[in-house]
Amino acid sequence: MSNAKLWAQVAQRAVEALNVQPGELIQVRERTGRVEVWQAVMLAIEATGATPAVEITSAQYLLRMLKEAPLEYLAHWDKHRLAWMEQYDRIVTLGGAPPNFENIPAERVQTWLQGTHRLTAREEARRLPFLVMAIPTAEGAEQMGWTLAALEAHLLPALAATVAELRKEIAPVLSAVEGQTFTIRSGNGHLLTLQRGDRIWHVDDGLIDDEDWVHGAFVGNLPAGAIYTTVVEAEADGTLWLPIAGDAKDVTFHFERGRIAAIEAASRNEELNALFDGHSGEPRRVSHIGIGLNPYLHEPIGWTLVDEHIHGNLLIALGENRYMGGQNESSLNVDFVIPQSDFVVDGRTVVQQGQIVI
Repeated sequence: MSNAKLWAQVAQRAVEALNVQPGELIQVRERTGRVEVWQAVMLAIEATGATPAVEITSAQYLLRMLKEAPLEYLAHWDKHRLAWMEQYDRIVTLGGAPPNFENIPAERVQTWLQGTHRLTAREEARRLPFLVMAIPTAEGAEQMGWTLAALEAHLLPALAATVAELRKEIAPVLSAVEGQTFTIRSGNGHLLTLQRGDRIWHVDDGLIDDEDWVHGAFVGNLPAGAIYTTVVEAEADGTLWLPIAGDAKDVTFHFERGRIAAIEAASRNEELNALFDGHSGEPRRVSHIGIGLNPYLHEPIGWTLVDEHIHGNLLIALGENRYMGGQNESSLNVDFVIPQSDFVVDGRTVVQQGQIVI
C-alpha cells in the first residue's frame, strides 16, 4: 500500500478516534509542515460532513512568526483565537518536531506563551474532545537518528491500529490491575509505592466515546493503546528512576507524601528543577500513571508521545489531573516514560522488565 493510501487510512482513524459528527467545526492544529498529511486529515473530516478549520503552527512557521511579528501582536495573539475557540466542537493536533526557541528573544517567547496559556485554559474549561497525533517529520526523524521513511514505516502501523486490536490487548491487563496498592520498580532497586483509592482506570483504545466523556477522559492520542489512572495525591512514597526526564539524564525522583521532595540527575538537574519551579499549583505531584499496550510498538525512539504507548512500558505524569478525575491543580502536565520496569498490584506482578506477565 502506498504512503498516500496509508495516510488516508490514518486520517480516517483520527476522525473515528475523535468521534467527529456531521455539522461540527473541527480545529486542525497543523504542526508538521507536511501538506499531504494535514490535507488527508481535512478530507477525512469533510467526508463525515464536518468542517475543518486549520491553524498552521509548524515549527518553521512559528519561529518566523515569533521573529517577525510585532511584540504588541504577540501580547494579544490569543485575542481572536479565544473567540474562535467558542465555536469549535473538537480539536485535533498534528504534532511534529517541537520548535527550538534558542535564537528567539526570551521576551518574545514568553509573551506569546502567555497567550497560549490563556487559550489552553479556555479550551480546558470547555472540555473539548482533543486528539493528539504523532506525525513523523524530516526534522523529527533527523533528531532521533532515523530517516523519515524509516520513521514512517515504524509509526504508521501503530497509528492505524484499530479499536478492536487495541481492546484485545487492553482487556486482560485491565482486569489484572484491579487493586489498591501499586508499586513501580525501576532502575537498580528503586521502589515507588502509590495508592489508588477510589480512582478508576481509563482506557486509551483510540476512541473518545461517551463513557470516556463521563469519566473526564476527553483527551486521546494516536498512536493509542494504554490504560491509565490517577492516584491518591498525598500517598506516593519512595524513589523512581528514569533514564531520561526532559533533557536530564540518569534521574531519580524522591517522593514524600505524594510530592517530589528531591531530584538527583547526572546531567541537567537545574533545568529539570526549573521545569517544575516555573509552574503554578502542585507540579511535583503525580498526575497519573499508565501502561502502554500498542501491539505495534516495541522499540523506543525517544518521542514520549510514542514511547509511552510501547507494549509494556510504564508512564508517569506529573502535575494537573483534574480533567481525568483527580484533585491536583497545576499549570504543568508532563509525561515521562519508565522503560524496562516492573508494575506490581497488591503484591501481584503485572509488568516485569517491560513485559506483560499475566
